[in-house]
Amino acid sequence: MSRTANVHSIEALDRFRAALCSFAEGADLSLTMLRLELDRFVDWLEHGQLKYWQQEIRLREDRVGEAKTDLHRCLAATVDADRTPSCYQEKKVLENAKRRLEEAQDKLAAVRRWIPPVRQAVLEFRMKAEPLAGALLADIPKAVSLLEHLAARLAEYIDLAAPSGSPSLSNGTSANSATPALPASKDTAESKSIEIDAEKQDPPAIADSRSGDSP
Repeated sequence: MSRTANVHSIEALDRFRAALCSFAEGADLSLTMLRLELDRFVDWLEHGQLKYWQQEIRLREDRVGEAKTDLHRCLAATVDADRTPSCYQEKKVLENAKRRLEEAQDKLAAVRRWIPPVRQAVLEFRMKAEPLAGALLADIPKAVSLLEHLAARLAEYIDLAAPSGSPSLSNGTSANSATPALPASKDTAESKSIEIDAEKQDPPAIADSRSGDSP
């Protein structure tokens, strides 16, 4: 397995580390707020609403009893034995009190009916959010620490290994790039050509040099 990395910018590692820290902070804050909101809602449902409607039922039962007493008193207060009083107002008050009592009883039943599914939904949320909470608590801090270590090691490597005047790693160029070979100069090429041409010429004939000595 290769142990090399094609890293072009240490600043990119720093930006990624900063973005990871920002994500972890925002996610942790969001999870905390959600937990608080769920706890408040469950407390409001199981204690606030349950207690409120239980008290309302007792109060409305008392009002029904008072309305019945007023109606009986009205019906008993007769001047003419052959004429029954209508007691219309007392009947309307009793009817309204009974309706409000039934409403409170329905509300209490609804609260009790919703408590189990709400508890189950909160439990499922906590179970599904647990992996994220664990990552925010352990995995992401480890990743941030690793990124800091890698950036520091790369910076040390550049300071120690890169020759002076070489391009920086953050610019995306390699410090060990090869230097291209310089082309041969024109004068050098021409001198080599002259030497080759001289070697190709034939030496002077021996017969011609001796011809001057003959009579």
